[in-house]
Amino acid sequence: MKAAPDQLRWVIDDVIPHTAALRALMGDVTILPGRDITPDTICDADILLVRSITPVNESLLAGSSVQFVGTATAGVDHFDIEAIERLGISWSAAPGSNAVSVVEYVFCALATSRWFDRVMSGCPVGLVGLGQVGERLARRLSYLGCQVLAYDPLRVDWPSDIRQAELEEILRQPVISLHANLHDQGAHASRGLLDIDGAEQMVDALSKREDGGLFINAGRGDLMTLEALSRLVESPWAVILDTWPGEPALSADLLSRCDWVSPHIAGHSIKARENGSDLLAAAVARWAGVEAPDAPEPMDHEGFGSSIETMSMERGASDSGATLWMTEFLCQQSVLPREDARLREAGKAGLSLIEFDHLRKSYQQPAEWTGQHVTIPVSDVGLRAAAERLGLKVASE
Repeated sequence: MKAAPDQLRWVIDDVIPHTAALRALMGDVTILPGRDITPDTICDADILLVRSITPVNESLLAGSSVQFVGTATAGVDHFDIEAIERLGISWSAAPGSNAVSVVEYVFCALATSRWFDRVMSGCPVGLVGLGQVGERLARRLSYLGCQVLAYDPLRVDWPSDIRQAELEEILRQPVISLHANLHDQGAHASRGLLDIDGAEQMVDALSKREDGGLFINAGRGDLMTLEALSRLVESPWAVILDTWPGEPALSADLLSRCDWVSPHIAGHSIKARENGSDLLAAAVARWAGVEAPDAPEPMDHEGFGSSIETMSMERGASDSGATLWMTEFLCQQSVLPREDARLREAGKAGLSLIEFDHLRKSYQQPAEWTGQHVTIPVSDVGLRAAAERLGLKVASE
C-alpha cells in the first residue's frame, strides 16, 4: 500500500505553480530549476514533477527512489516512456492544459503579422496536427467563418465539421500552423515531419500565388528540420517561431531572418500553468489512491473559459468594421511584439541556453482573454456578434 502523498518526498520544477490542489497533497518538497534536476538531486525522491526542459529517462531515474513522475505540459517528447515504464515508475502528463493559451497565441500572431484580416476574408489555413490544440484552433477559426483544413494521420475519430487533408495539400496553403505531438514511434513519426522536401513544396506553392504565405510553429521545434527552416527563411515566406529545431540554441543568422520570434511561451498563460498543476495533482491523487482535492473542472469542448475580468471597448470601435475591431483587439492582447524584442536583444550573437532560460523565467505571463467580458453598446449588433464569435462574453452598455 502506498504512503499518503503528503508523507512522501517531492522534487518539483521551480516554474510549476503550487495551486491549492497541489499544495493539499505535497509532502517534503525540494524546488529546483528544471536544468538542475539531476540523478543526484532526485536520488531519494518519491515524486518528481517537471516541465519540458528536463529530459526524464533511464539515466535520470535509474537508482532513484522515484515512484511517480509527472510533467505539467501537454507534450511528452522529453519523457522516455518506455524506460519509465520499464523501471516500474508511474507517469502522467497534462494534456489540454495549455490548449486555449496556444490557440490565443496563434490568433494574436495572425493579427500581429497582419494576416488575420486575410484569413477572415477567405485565405485558407492548413493545420498539421488535430489534437487538443489543433482541434480547438480549427473550431475557433471555423466559428469565425474561416476556411480550415487539417492533417493528422493518427486521428481516428475525425470530426465531421473539419476538413481532412493530406500533408501535401496542407503545404500548399497560404497559412500553415504546426500543432502535432512530437514523437518517433511508428509509420507516422512526427520528428522532422516538415523536412527540406516539404519546405521546397511550400516555396514552390508560394511562387504560384501572389498573396504570400505565413508559417507558424507554436508546437514543437523538432517537428521541422533545421534545413527546412533555413529554406523557409531565405524564401518569401513570413515565418513566426515560438519553437524551432535545435531549441534552445538559435543562430544569429536564422534569428535575423525570422519575421517574428518568441521563446517557447505560447502555452504559458497564467491559466495554462495552473491547469497543468491541477491536472498533475489529480494524477498524483489517482496514483496514490486518495481523493483528489479541488480537482480541475473539465474544459469546455471549444476551450472557452470563465470570465476573469471585465474590459471596456470604446463606443465607436465598430465604425471601422468588425474584422478591424477584432484585429485591433488581438493586437492589444498579443505578447509577440514584446517577446520578439526581448529575444532579439538577448540573441544578438545567437541565442544560448542560459539566455533562453532567462527569457522564459522572466516572461510576464498573461491572463487568457477567452471568456472575458467586453462591454459593447446594444446598437453595435455586428460588433457584438463578432466579439462573441471571437470567444468573448458580451455585456451591454
